[in-house]
Amino acid sequence: MEDRVELLTERLRLRRARQGDAPVLFKNYTGAQNCTRFLQRRAHEDVARTETMLEQWCITAWDEAGAPFSWVISTLDDDDPIGLFVVIPEGHKTEIHFGIGKRFWGRGLAVEAGRAAISALWRWPNVQRIWTVCDVENTGSRRVLEKLGFQCEGTLRKWLVLPAFGNRARDCYVFSSMSRRGVE
Repeated sequence: MEDRVELLTERLRLRRARQGDAPVLFKNYTGAQNCTRFLQRRAHEDVARTETMLEQWCITAWDEAGAPFSWVISTLDDDDPIGLFVVIPEGHKTEIHFGIGKRFWGRGLAVEAGRAAISALWRWPNVQRIWTVCDVENTGSRRVLEKLGFQCEGTLRKWLVLPAFGNRARDCYVFSSMSRRGVE
């Protein structure tokens, strides 16, 4: 799809998945226990699971209009995958999720990737609201969202079940950014 383009920042590339991405992405992100604590999935047990996920979210879905898809976040210097930026179009709303490997935390890379992705999403003609949720204890993602200009709209009680915390539903914050398009 023409709106799913490669994005470049000062240090990162957000792109479609490529052959050979799975082993490095598994090592840097999808297979890391410390990166999945606040995700609705467990760490991948093997590279094959990451390959399947990349095929579904980053290759096949890339070409399906209106389908959820994911950009691979890679470093600009060596193009190694370090995380994902997931986009779930829902008519005038677009849900997002993101994550990068722990060894890349604390450098502003999630904010840098987010700025590029959010800027691209605002160019989509129908998008009026970009939103996401994060666990109330996920201070890292909350800070990233605030730096991206998202507003916390409130708390959703017992909204997420995160495998790292068992099968009890947990509270999360809902964050959004709204378009001023069409507002006088």
